[in-house]
Amino acid sequence: MTAKKSKNSILSPRWRKVLADLWADKTRTILVVASIAVGVFAIGMVLTAFSILSEDIGLSYSSGNPANVEVLTDPFDDSLKRVIEVIPGVEDVEDRLSTAVRSRTVGREWQTIALVGIDDFSEINVSQFNLIEGSVFPNAGEILVSHSFVNSTGYEVGDLIEIELPDGSYDYLTVAGRVSDQTNSRPDPSTNPNAFATAATLRELGLGNHKNQLLITVEGSGTDDALIARVAEDVEDRIERYDLTVYKITESLSNKHPMYDNLIAIIGVLGALGVLITVLSSSLIINMLNSLLTQQLRQIGVMKLVGGRSSQILRMYLVLILVYSAITILVAVPLGSLAGYTLAELIAFLMGAVLQGRRLVPAAVIVQAVTAICVPVLAGFFPINRGARVNVRRAFSNYRPEASGSKRKKMLFSGGNFKWMPRPLLLSIRNTFRQKRRLVLTVFALTIAGSVFMAVFNTRASMEDMLATTQLHFMGDITLTFSRPYKARNVERILATGIPELSAVEGWGNAYADIWDEDDNVIGGISISAPPESTKLFELDVEEGRWLQPGDRNALVVSDTIYDDFPDLLPGDTLNLKLANNHAEDWEVVGIFSFVNIVGEPIAYANFDYVVKKTGMSEMATTFRINTDGYQATDVIGKIDAFLNERGFAVASIESGDSARESATSGIDTMIIFLLIMAVLAALVGSIGLTGTMSINVLERTREIGVMRTIGAVDMKIMFSVILEAMVIGLITWLLSIGLSFPISNALVTIIGSSIAGSAIPIVFNPMGVGVWLVVVVFLSIIASILPARKAARLTIREVLAYE
Repeated sequence: MTAKKSKNSILSPRWRKVLADLWADKTRTILVVASIAVGVFAIGMVLTAFSILSEDIGLSYSSGNPANVEVLTDPFDDSLKRVIEVIPGVEDVEDRLSTAVRSRTVGREWQTIALVGIDDFSEINVSQFNLIEGSVFPNAGEILVSHSFVNSTGYEVGDLIEIELPDGSYDYLTVAGRVSDQTNSRPDPSTNPNAFATAATLRELGLGNHKNQLLITVEGSGTDDALIARVAEDVEDRIERYDLTVYKITESLSNKHPMYDNLIAIIGVLGALGVLITVLSSSLIINMLNSLLTQQLRQIGVMKLVGGRSSQILRMYLVLILVYSAITILVAVPLGSLAGYTLAELIAFLMGAVLQGRRLVPAAVIVQAVTAICVPVLAGFFPINRGARVNVRRAFSNYRPEASGSKRKKMLFSGGNFKWMPRPLLLSIRNTFRQKRRLVLTVFALTIAGSVFMAVFNTRASMEDMLATTQLHFMGDITLTFSRPYKARNVERILATGIPELSAVEGWGNAYADIWDEDDNVIGGISISAPPESTKLFELDVEEGRWLQPGDRNALVVSDTIYDDFPDLLPGDTLNLKLANNHAEDWEVVGIFSFVNIVGEPIAYANFDYVVKKTGMSEMATTFRINTDGYQATDVIGKIDAFLNERGFAVASIESGDSARESATSGIDTMIIFLLIMAVLAALVGSIGLTGTMSINVLERTREIGVMRTIGAVDMKIMFSVILEAMVIGLITWLLSIGLSFPISNALVTIIGSSIAGSAIPIVFNPMGVGVWLVVVVFLSIIASILPARKAARLTIREVLAYE
């Protein structure tokens, strides 16, 4: 009769046991599934986002037919456009008028925008933009403002914008729409947000009917670097034949978004953290399975007594793991896909791009499924195999390998050695170190989580320091720019005597030069800043050679990014440079300084008197750097503006270093948010591990808790003991995380620095990360131990004495 019943059973006893193990301890099932799912979710999210972005960003950028060559030059008429159109290799040419003006809404500070005049918005073929909101066809007196990751005005549709024109007059324009302008998202400090208006509107503002900007596409797909470079060189040559000065020329591929390298850096770091989270989850799986097998040793002994083989027991527990994996796949794959597309959508919005639509990425699903199966099986095989091979005698003798150790080790935290320590704390510390292997795995997971969390703060501090250092090369406390040149000494004297809050005022020269090789080919460009010989606003650490000296003429101190084109350059060597409206001549490199490659080309310093003479502005300057020691720059800007306007100066822009720094760090903050998401996921893995460890510890201490209750321990005392034990573990990981955060910070900063800045970035330690993680780890320890602590407190004396 019994045999017949067994024969008719749908499942054999061992598979019924698998289902019973899943259902009997729901907390353990949830913890195991959650620990696997976090890693699988992270990998799915990153892979989905990367796959969608890598396909859609290039398509979105190329769909706007971006200019392969963009030129800013002196004003020209239609005849120049016709000349450019017949250059071999040129596909299409559009000309526009771009004028830098100051703008603001009521109650806000002035900001510089590029006011761009377009003849007909319905016939834009080159560098098209996408509408975000409002209208894409501005009427007279209206503008469209651009929005991108690195350049945004903050203006909204319907805002009335006050414009200060180059002649010092004022007018008002209404924002008719906001557009995403992907070509305006280059990480270039000199790039201003665009505001598009009709050419008729610009004529009404008195800006003339000329053009000064050329947007050029080349024949073919626009992905031929050599063709683009050749066309750019021919265009520059034709413009100079018209006796016009080329102020800026930019070359771009049609299928590569300007922010693509930054995107790869962000996704690469997120991917590395996703893999790390998966590794952490494997340590939790080992802990969970070790505890499961420890609890079921007697059951294994019974199975072996009735004829069960080690291989059968091994397969049974492997199937249990596969069931965990299947549940994980059902949960993590849809969530990872949804989160991945949401992340891709957010990044695309910041880059001004448009995605092709929501979709499932098969490769990401496959990787998630393989990860959800392979990682738990590999992590659990060895503890399962060890447990399956245990003999019957050991299974029934309560043999615990982890419990073995010398008497001396067992007595390490005995009351006799630490009489001065409160007994609850002593008990918690003793229990913490009782299962060392489990403790190591738990500490490992939470330590990695903490070090990643701290590393994110260090990365942000390092990036901010890099931006602050970089900004010193381009701005003072206040940077004042005029729309036409003035005698530098006159402006310096007028401002210094008229505004007492200013501690220093200096006129600086600026120039751009082409670098020629021995065969008279242009191989790149270099931006030259020219401080006065006795500058007090700028100190530079020259790594090789020396700084500029009074009387230096064609002498340069160049950034080490020059090594990209001249790897063997040394102080004393010469560079053949051609400034606008000048013949090429040799300049001696007297010094080399360290600089991040964030602006895309080398920068250099030369003496003011020589540079302004070469650019035809002897003793004159349009840019002035100002220091305001002891005063807030934003409080002084309005006073400078009013003071200069009263005296008839044509102010183009006044910008505080703090405002520019805040604008630059907004992009960093966005990237840091992505890193923090991964750090939070790592912390979630660590807290799941701590919860599991505390649950196991409470289960193993069942009889001990019963003894405590028999001698009068109340619920709060027992709960406090468990929570204190979790906090001891948390504080151990906090201390370890501080040390480990340095190599992880170095790795993050190296990856981001190489991708975004093109060079190494010095690491800056941010103590705020240490303090915040201390608060977080204490909070996680309390949360992770509350459920196990309540479970321990609710155990009755009868239950604990009956526990096997």
